[in-house]
Amino acid sequence: MTTPDETLVTTAPVEDVLAAIESADLEAPWEEVAPNLCVALPRRRALPVNPNELPKCTYPPGIETILGLDIGPAMLFVPPEQLAKWEVTPEEAFERALGNVRERVASRKQFALVHERIADVPTLAFQSREGWASQLLLLPDELVRVLGDRNGLILAPMRDLVISLPLDVEREFAHWLLEEFAEVDMNALDVPPMALVDGHLTNAVGVPESLRRTAPTH
Repeated sequence: MTTPDETLVTTAPVEDVLAAIESADLEAPWEEVAPNLCVALPRRRALPVNPNELPKCTYPPGIETILGLDIGPAMLFVPPEQLAKWEVTPEEAFERALGNVRERVASRKQFALVHERIADVPTLAFQSREGWASQLLLLPDELVRVLGDRNGLILAPMRDLVISLPLDVEREFAHWLLEEFAEVDMNALDVPPMALVDGHLTNAVGVPESLRRTAPTH
């Protein structure tokens, strides 16, 4: 059976992550940090902080998010106390964070999409190489701009990876593929398969928990 091509995914060395965290300047003014603000989708691993104490915003079709500060190879989660220091509201911060994604999409003339067949299923994948690919799920119009005007099943196993599958693909295969990619990222996202149909994103029909880690037969 064919497995996902590991060359598709890039992850930062641990030493680079630690260096970025140590050098982050949280005393910088809002005007300086605002371009690096991002929206963090749910992840499987427990957060290093209490999620109930963080500003949240839920986007269709029910994706609960928190704020993050992109520091290159890592992300710092933003508590309300930090927003108070910057003198911005959570609503303003979330709006700016998604505005950053729109600006980055608009700044590119083309997108490097990876076409590959996995277990004989055609897949289309995108990595921004800047950490914002998964945030496209919160902006379906931008997701369509990046992936093209096509319907499909959308997977977001990692912060910087989205994968499009044929809409009629077996759901067992979609969940298996999601697990395969999530396994190689210690900060894998906890986002179920989504269906992108005519520019609208909805929850895809799920499969039983017993099938989550079962490889499909092809």
